[in-house]
Amino acid sequence: MIFHIDRNILLAALRRISYGVATAKKANNTVRGNSIYRCFVFDADCGQLTIKATDLDVYMSEAVSIGSPNAEKRTFAVEARPFLRAIKTLESQNLRIEVLEYQIIVTHSIGSFAFPLDNNVTIFDTLKEPMINPATAHTLKFEAPGLRSILNRCSFAVADDQLRPQMNGVCLRFTNEFTDFVASDGHRLARIRKRQMLECESPVDMIMPRQVVSILQAITPKTGFVEMAFNEYIPQDPNSKEKVPAAVCAIYMDGVRIVFKPINGRYPNYISVIPTRFSFDFSINRQALIKSFERLIQFANNSSMLVTVTLTPGFMSMAVEDKDFETKANENIPCEYIGGKFRIGFKIPSLLSILKNLTAPDVTFSIVDASRAIIITPKPQPDSEEITMLIMPMILNDDAV
Repeated sequence: MIFHIDRNILLAALRRISYGVATAKKANNTVRGNSIYRCFVFDADCGQLTIKATDLDVYMSEAVSIGSPNAEKRTFAVEARPFLRAIKTLESQNLRIEVLEYQIIVTHSIGSFAFPLDNNVTIFDTLKEPMINPATAHTLKFEAPGLRSILNRCSFAVADDQLRPQMNGVCLRFTNEFTDFVASDGHRLARIRKRQMLECESPVDMIMPRQVVSILQAITPKTGFVEMAFNEYIPQDPNSKEKVPAAVCAIYMDGVRIVFKPINGRYPNYISVIPTRFSFDFSINRQALIKSFERLIQFANNSSMLVTVTLTPGFMSMAVEDKDFETKANENIPCEYIGGKFRIGFKIPSLLSILKNLTAPDVTFSIVDASRAIIITPKPQPDSEEITMLIMPMILNDDAV
């Protein structure tokens, strides 16, 4: 079969779908031992080319228009990485693609190149993509740039915990008043509450795996909408022999379809760890604080990365020390604080990651005591969101600087 396609359209689609191709680091032996999971699979039919890929955790597909197709329907597969690299090197032009029995030939303005077809393409057709149950599915729509921005600002706190897999993703909690996006690794927590509701009698959770979060961060368009449909996780009744189907989520945006299984299980009760009553708070310029910590981290102990913060009326003093290398540094920044002298410790990289994922000019620290979780919020809060960051302080020794 022979068809024609614009190089830019093909390249854009291949780049997006490449996030569904299995990588060399994939641990699953089934995926590692079968070449089809490292391929783009193409379905050509009636002027439309559907490009698909999967690593068995995420299924991705996108349909694009092709010119001058013949009447023949054809499914074929080619190794993804070298094919994508070859298309990248071409200039903008119309490509002629000929699919033979055992190879694909791409003809461009100054020559051509050929790739062998993968002979395991029939295996791809036997894969059972997870299916949404329309009778129980929840559906909603997000503005694409807003969703991308939220994921960018909370994904830094996603855990990598083999013992608690529910922490290894971003939890979306939907209620009839708001939607929470939450990520936590046990030391930091990011919660972005968006004033977007889902019609439901009780809160509904969906834990989006880290891999899917990364894909959405990379390919979510700058305009338009993202549509989401999902079946929520239902715990298995130990007294029932009937198997409960796994949760499934499908995301549609800009012609791309992503299907995956959310992480099964209940996300920890994050609301219980967020303090609501505080002894005091103080506000400070965010950029000034970031620059100070970036300087101080050069002199901090490499293992603890501890910074000792001392609050006095109108000032925040910061000090670090590495006794092994005999280095130390301190800085003072003006802040809005009224109260007695107070000392607390932080791990600099954790605090920096929070500050860099906020955008407001100032931040407010709300404190219960030196051993309880500290709440950091932007000042002012965005119009359509409520952002809450949490960090656990470090215990200070009596000899801490």
